[in-house]
Amino acid sequence: MDALDSVLESLKREFEASRADAVRLVRSQATAELNQIARRLRQYGSEEEWVQAVLDGASLYARQAALFSVNGEKLQLRGTQGLEIMPATNFTIASAQAFLSVIASRDPIVTLRTSSEVGEALQSGDRSSRAHLFPVVNGDRVVAVLFATAEGELTVDGLEAVTSIASMALERGSNATKAVQISPLNPTHESAKLPPWSGLNEEDRNLHLRAQRFARVRVAEMQLTRPEACRAGLEQNNVYLFLQKEIDAAREAYRSQFMKVPSMVDYLHVELVRNAAENDEARLGGDYPGQLG
Repeated sequence: MDALDSVLESLKREFEASRADAVRLVRSQATAELNQIARRLRQYGSEEEWVQAVLDGASLYARQAALFSVNGEKLQLRGTQGLEIMPATNFTIASAQAFLSVIASRDPIVTLRTSSEVGEALQSGDRSSRAHLFPVVNGDRVVAVLFATAEGELTVDGLEAVTSIASMALERGSNATKAVQISPLNPTHESAKLPPWSGLNEEDRNLHLRAQRFARVRVAEMQLTRPEACRAGLEQNNVYLFLQKEIDAAREAYRSQFMKVPSMVDYLHVELVRNAAENDEARLGGDYPGQLG
């Protein structure tokens, strides 16, 4: 190896070492910033502090973000980072299919920024523009949705981590009375006996998970697309009378897709009791067929 080769090798080693140090520094800074957000979320003293911590955390991983609270049938803007939206922005969940999907499934999604998917306030003139939506869960329900555009750099894993931490902070009992609009509902009573998960094989567990998601989505769709019928059913203690078509269709689909293994539970019935009948099975009505067997 001549002198020039030796110098080049030395420079290469120095470059690799410097790059490794830079990577470690960036990772260390990112971890420190996320830890700081986690501390703020664990120690929040008001709903406003919680909202700001979520948005500050989102700003680490997305250039443009907005946080919406789920208030009944509507979404209410709580704050933004790098995104210009009217402060009083609110719209119905049923008018924005992407928000409807993330609330019903409780899973993050990516969507086009069209009016039908994200609402007029969040739509983009660029038909190829995309956005990511992340649910924030408190107890059994989605209480907020984080909206982040795909403009510029965006780290999905980081945004998922922020919303997961935010969810865990809300679910702590010590903060249950501090956040009025994002507090959990009363504990629910499961009218169907749930299977011991440890005794299920992987295939059956996946089937149960899909069945649970199906049930949540179908019942949420009934509540969001036919709110008047849901309210009337509750007032008259006969939810089935007002939603018979939707319930029968959901039951038939559930039976054909999921009632395939002995361990399967009628999660659709559980969701109907818990959400449509507000934890009172009798309010489903005398003509309700009952659990699938």
